[in-house]
Amino acid sequence: MRAFAQGNSTAVAGVSVDAAPCEDGRLRIRDLELADEGLTLGLESISQRAEQWQADARLVELRLACPLLTTGLVWEGTFFSETAQANFSTDTADVEPAEDAPDDVPYLDVEGVSFQSAYRSLLRAGFSEDLLLAPASSVTVRLSTDQNTFGPSTAPRDVVYVHVAVEERGQVKDVWIDATDGTIYRYEMEG
Repeated sequence: MRAFAQGNSTAVAGVSVDAAPCEDGRLRIRDLELADEGLTLGLESISQRAEQWQADARLVELRLACPLLTTGLVWEGTFFSETAQANFSTDTADVEPAEDAPDDVPYLDVEGVSFQSAYRSLLRAGFSEDLLLAPASSVTVRLSTDQNTFGPSTAPRDVVYVHVAVEERGQVKDVWIDATDGTIYRYEMEG
């Protein structure tokens, strides 16, 4: 079970403008602008699936991707269960044993997460809204902690980040965006 969010089509000055995310089967930076609209419903859907697996399932990672053969957005999640001592992926129903002690699992609180803020941050950083996001990494939201880091070492810990891999001029650029204030972090190459 996946949670879908559909875009809207509107007419502007006699021209039909399709605002549907993933209109060509690929995520683009501009699709992040509409993602907040489906977040609550998407979270409810993936949480229900995880709770059917284990009643104590708690969200540790949220992913945003394109559905197959249609427009819209797909919400996917990874949940941890202390009872099962395992992780459950809502998109594949895979269950994998957890290696972390339950106290070290970084639960994801999405309160204050804004994909629109991530979208605006990417535009301010000079990325075009038409750029593609790498399909292998989708858009990933996680809490970064000292025990479970997510992002470059320059990014503060105990912060939720939105990660995107932007395809630009034949290169993939990994970008971590603070989910609440929009600050961007990237790995710096020395040399």
